[in-house]
Amino acid sequence: MKKKLPFVALLLLIVGLSVWKYVHRTVELEKVPIILGHGGMGVRSPLTLDSKHSIQTALAYPIEGTEIDVRMTLDNVLISFHDEELPLLSGCPGFVWEKTYSSIYECSHGVFHKAEPVDALDTLLGSPWKEGTIFSLDLKLEPEIDSLRLRQFQTQIVKLVNQFPQFRFLIESKDLAVLGNLKREGVKAELFLYAQEADSAISSTKENGFNGISINAAHITKKQIQEAQQSNVKVMIWGAGSVFSNRKLLGLDADIIQTDAIKSMVILLNR
Repeated sequence: MKKKLPFVALLLLIVGLSVWKYVHRTVELEKVPIILGHGGMGVRSPLTLDSKHSIQTALAYPIEGTEIDVRMTLDNVLISFHDEELPLLSGCPGFVWEKTYSSIYECSHGVFHKAEPVDALDTLLGSPWKEGTIFSLDLKLEPEIDSLRLRQFQTQIVKLVNQFPQFRFLIESKDLAVLGNLKREGVKAELFLYAQEADSAISSTKENGFNGISINAAHITKKQIQEAQQSNVKVMIWGAGSVFSNRKLLGLDADIIQTDAIKSMVILLNR
């Protein structure tokens, strides 16, 4: 039996490699979409979502850029942070918009943020990223935001985009008014309506002269994507967390894909 073990191990290795190669076989596309990381390396990564470490790791791959969740602190500083609240074990729990930036930065971020400080967004973007890198800014507004805070948020976004002309910016928001205001202010970014339902979002995007929609791939069909593109509406999809969902999303022919599984996406596209 012991003599057979090396042969069994070799057989399993050969079978495993064959399966891996089959699963990761290259996808041939007429039009290759823009590939973005989701908050850097994505929700399944051990790296903290939206952190500098996660974004650095993602942009080391041959992809075009990354999505970043954007929130604003009490003192109007934009930060790269996904959740509404800092966790209890962070050392400074509570809502982001109720805290000054200095209090968020200085506190310990504990196990949930891997002891990595939350950088202001302009500091994060001030890192030596490649010229032309795409940053899709997903605007996370606090509930029941008042008009003054909303104007401040919009002003800070326009200022940020103007500060970094070497990058290409996309802006995602669920709020039609926010996107409309940014458009009127001439923000140098492409505007995407963050949508839950495809047809109404495509219609609103066309009506308001925005650039596209951002939507979970589960909520849109290939036909709807084609119809949007025929109306000059770009489609950015997300919801990919494995090689299998990456392959499925590539088959939809969207313009932009955000993925939580960057490594397998790069292999599928033979980059």
